[in-house]
Amino acid sequence: MQIPIKKTIDKIPGGMMIVPLFLGVLVNTFFPQFLKIGGFTTALFDAKASSTILACFMFLIGSQINFKLAPKALKKGALLITGKFIVGAVIGIFVGKVFGPAGVLGLSPLAILSALTNCNGGLYASLASQYGDETDVGAYALLSLKDGPFFTLVALGASGLAQIPFMALLAVLTPIVIGMILGNIDSDMRAFLGSSKLLLIPFFSFPLGAGMNLETIVKAGGPGILLGVIAAFTGIGAYVLLKLFREEPIIGLGTGSTAGNAVATPLAVVEADPTLAAIATIATAQVAAACVVSAIVCPFIVSYAFKMLRKHKINNAAIA
Repeated sequence: MQIPIKKTIDKIPGGMMIVPLFLGVLVNTFFPQFLKIGGFTTALFDAKASSTILACFMFLIGSQINFKLAPKALKKGALLITGKFIVGAVIGIFVGKVFGPAGVLGLSPLAILSALTNCNGGLYASLASQYGDETDVGAYALLSLKDGPFFTLVALGASGLAQIPFMALLAVLTPIVIGMILGNIDSDMRAFLGSSKLLLIPFFSFPLGAGMNLETIVKAGGPGILLGVIAAFTGIGAYVLLKLFREEPIIGLGTGSTAGNAVATPLAVVEADPTLAAIATIATAQVAAACVVSAIVCPFIVSYAFKMLRKHKINNAAIA
């Protein structure tokens, strides 16, 4: 008997990313020992596996970027990261100035800035592959700058204590650049590698989910869930900037999420400013909850906006 698994998943916005990711969260929550049995099982499904598989995905993405399109990809990357940062920083700084370090509704400025000044790169890459073009996907190279606590420190007024992670950026860029070179040298290789990139999405999505836990949502409570919902809408900044610079804006909404590595940001910030240690623990739990919640909500926002834009274009074409 045939079970329409793929057709069912395809009905879910970003389903090929979200379904495996959520399965990973469930397995890590209820059967974490499964991920630690070793051998190929751990190598494929454990949270640590996501880095290698995602790196391969980036290589395949790079192979699809034409050298002529590279400047446009960098331009989009700059707009994405700027728009995302502005929205997250404005919200966090506003809360800090008005309500102080304790924040409001159970959310401290530290938690808000840690969650809102970055985005889930894997989720963005998946959405860009589905709703964007090669330059949208290639923009991930520059978007990777949002990883780590740097932008959070900038927003907190402590940028002098941090350095731009050039080596981390180089580490992300290298697989993409090698893929670009190979794809531009040989069009047959570009076609071959391009046919494989979507296959890897569920394989890096599950390990990403396996690095999260449903218990974090319970510990974070309502404020953590609220933070995730807010994070899901922060892509509006990137959307606006893309539109202002006359680029297709929909994929800007794909930055509306919180990166998994943002969970470590509150503690990293404490290393620079120990006075925030008292609120770092709850902030960490809330950021972790935001990772899960925003990863679920963001694809629905992108899908809805994409459908609305397509409907608008069809109506305009009919009128013309």
